[in-house]
Amino acid sequence: MKIAIAGSGALGSGFGAKLFQNGYDVTLIDSWESHVKAIQTNGLHIDINGEHCHLEIPMYDSRDIPEDVLYDVVFLFPKSMQLKEVLDYIQPHINQSTIVVCTMNGLKHERLIEQYVELPQIVRGVTTWTAGIESPGYTHLMGSGPVEVGALVTEGTDNVKTIVDILNQAELNGVLSDDLHQSIWKKICVNGTANALCTILECNLATLNQSDDAKNLIYKITQEIVHVATIDDVHLNLDEVFEYLIDLNDKVGPHYPSMYQDLINNHRKTEIDYINGAVARLGMEHHIDAPVNHFVANMIHAKEQQLDAQ
Repeated sequence: MKIAIAGSGALGSGFGAKLFQNGYDVTLIDSWESHVKAIQTNGLHIDINGEHCHLEIPMYDSRDIPEDVLYDVVFLFPKSMQLKEVLDYIQPHINQSTIVVCTMNGLKHERLIEQYVELPQIVRGVTTWTAGIESPGYTHLMGSGPVEVGALVTEGTDNVKTIVDILNQAELNGVLSDDLHQSIWKKICVNGTANALCTILECNLATLNQSDDAKNLIYKITQEIVHVATIDDVHLNLDEVFEYLIDLNDKVGPHYPSMYQDLINNHRKTEIDYINGAVARLGMEHHIDAPVNHFVANMIHAKEQQLDAQ
């Protein structure tokens, strides 16, 4: 079974490393030239939950994938705004049997993915694993929680079971989702609060929890997300989700979310339009107001302009 990690930044490199360590035929693919060359030349240096590993893992530049290569499984790990580019370069290397796995942050990625493969081939999910890049070829992966995946249609159930088995063999804690859409919306609550607010306030998760005003913002953002989620027939308990978010921030307190790493550390554009921006946009489509999420998205865009993010 040939597996591709399409978009091998922080989290992609981490998942690829775990798969590679556990015997899978896995190849990393990315368009970041410095990162690609570093791994091709010196291997991947990765810290996994405090343990340093040096892996001679195969790596392709996205423009140099051999024409005759076909993948059985493709894990998608780009930033949301890069998804179309990644699907375009991987398309010649997939067929009607390829399973495409998307655990990316953000909403409604399946609308784009289904333009490339049939719905039963798509395995959608969420993960609580976190990752980061210190420099090209040097990354870290942290976590122990589940990678929860599910099918978009009943015909895709066998593909989901295959991915759960692969994840568990790779010690990535694959779990078959009882309610895929609920899990996706709950993860949006995490990203729409922790990622966005830590980036605006330039703080880590522990510091975020120390402010009563920040907690109030977490509540208001979540309240809107819970309301908009009803368009997918998802009915989350606001107070339970809020307590879950506060507890999660405490547990991973020293961590700086991926959006912070992208914008504050590296002056790279963020996924805000696929998180808070998507909540506001979907709300508008269905006549549900989400002004706080809209404001948060605008604040991130203002910070992107301030920092000349690319």
